[in-house]
Amino acid sequence: MMQPKFNYNISEELFKSIEDQFGGAKIAGKYIESKDDSIFKDWGRNLMEKVYELGTKPEFNDHLYEMVQMVAEKTGEVKFPHEAQRFIEIACLSIHLMSVVLIQTAYNKELSFSIVEGTCTVHNKLKEALSEEDLKALPCKGGCLTTWKTIFNILKMDDVEVSQTQEIPSDKMCTFLAKK
Repeated sequence: MMQPKFNYNISEELFKSIEDQFGGAKIAGKYIESKDDSIFKDWGRNLMEKVYELGTKPEFNDHLYEMVQMVAEKTGEVKFPHEAQRFIEIACLSIHLMSVVLIQTAYNKELSFSIVEGTCTVHNKLKEALSEEDLKALPCKGGCLTTWKTIFNILKMDDVEVSQTQEIPSDKMCTFLAKK
């Protein structure tokens, strides 16, 4: 009997589509022109809504997503953190200069991950135009927090709290924590 073939990779087309619409340098450029940090929140919400919309389409499913769905249906478990983690990774890999997302923890009560200085396209673009003092205020912070909160809202994981525990200006990375 022949083993079925599984798709373990997420389509480059998915990443490209998200990057074209929500690239980090684009939103940072808009902020530089307007100095209105509220644009980051709309961007973050819209980004994750698009990631979810595209990431749930059958043509963009990978074996991991299929397994998370199957196990969740059978057991009622696994959705946190693994389903949300998939969409977070798609968002990060689409808009940042990274080939993997630095996952710190991923278990049934906690998910944490980091975006290291130099890999964040938003911060890189802001760094080109803002003073060191303005950059320390991390105007993009609300956008990232909104992005991550949005996926938990979409997935109806209302008991998950999202926070930022490290920031690039002081810690050389932004680290986000989602706790159940």
